[in-house]
Amino acid sequence: MSARPAVALRWAPAWVVAVVALWPLPMATNVLLGAGALAAAGWLLLRRSSGGGGLLSGPAWALTSVLFCAYWLPEIAAALDAESGWPAWRSALLDLRLLPALWLAAAAVADAGGRRRVFTGLALVALVWALDALVAVATGSSLLHGLYAWLAPHSGGFVVCPQGTTWGPAPISAFAGCGAWQGLALASLSPFALALGARFGMLAWLLVALVMAAAIAATSTPMAWIAFACVLLLELRRRPGWRHGLSVLAVACAGVGLSWALASTGPSRPLAEGGGLKATRVQAAFDATSAQWRGALCVALAHPLNGAGVGGLEPALRDCLPAAATGAAADARALPLLLDVFAETGAAGLLLWLAGVALAWRAWRFADAAARHGAWPALQALMAMLFPLNASLPTYAAPWGAALLLMAGLYAGALWGREREQGTMARNGDPID
Repeated sequence: MSARPAVALRWAPAWVVAVVALWPLPMATNVLLGAGALAAAGWLLLRRSSGGGGLLSGPAWALTSVLFCAYWLPEIAAALDAESGWPAWRSALLDLRLLPALWLAAAAVADAGGRRRVFTGLALVALVWALDALVAVATGSSLLHGLYAWLAPHSGGFVVCPQGTTWGPAPISAFAGCGAWQGLALASLSPFALALGARFGMLAWLLVALVMAAAIAATSTPMAWIAFACVLLLELRRRPGWRHGLSVLAVACAGVGLSWALASTGPSRPLAEGGGLKATRVQAAFDATSAQWRGALCVALAHPLNGAGVGGLEPALRDCLPAAATGAAADARALPLLLDVFAETGAAGLLLWLAGVALAWRAWRFADAAARHGAWPALQALMAMLFPLNASLPTYAAPWGAALLLMAGLYAGALWGREREQGTMARNGDPID
């Protein structure tokens, strides 16, 4: 294999890590995604016109393209008769930029060196966010929040956080107190942090897992708790044994206890003040989610073939079930993946999504042991993000939709790469090496 593709796109791993690090700033994330997509598309056109290739293996090209089509084609099907009209088509056309971005993400992890840089970078981002969140809970101030707040006016602002979802009276986290986004982001990146900890032994793994568990518990976001539980269960699947099982259970319990202790004794006490604020917020989240689920099911049954259209769910909720629309307006939309896809893109979109999942699993089944080993953290992250029984953020809304495709690109690139790499499994179950 020629080294030319790796040299030409040597900036791709840094681009992936930068995109994830800018998740709290949606406009900056979109700009960086678009710039990377344009650069990748231009480079690919130049390579193809000169008869070159070698960016990805044939199976990796196929898998990334199939995963993108499973995400994008439902948008087209739903836009055919969407009541919103042009906005639905505009969303579908704009999402075309995500295809070269997905190729670029896959190329960034297509060899062992790229995987090591990207996965280590994502692990460090997750650990920095988690530690900053715990410091914020304990002290009431956040260094990262100050940094992102300084960048926000120049990059379109923070992730939009509805009223009632902040940790306390004032935003103190890197995500401006947005519990849903922060919790899901930490849970999605936790496999990379756990893999990094595993490089240094069981004690390091336990310490990393404890930090992540405490930070995720502190967000008071049930959907993030479930996502992290999926990660821990997959860790059990990967490293069976009663000792590891007891370690996972201890991490979960200790993480919850640590976050509660910090919240109860720290100066800001964002999770405990106000007479059980945490319990009140969790109960309110469950109530609002229940109303949203009923409303989304009503919309899905009213538009069973191709859904209400991307971006058309909220208007349809007002016509179908006003009470659910009120809940959706007051709180962040949190629907199970299958219900969200069914409501916006109908049975056609749901079937395309299921076909994409089946092909992704088929690619895993046909990959060799070394390839599975390298792609394991990305697979964990994808399964945590797409767990069908958990509530999640809007599938076709920025920045969560782009985050899903970025992780799909990392999975496909790490699994198949530029060529079927041969080699033995790394020590200590380390997928980063």
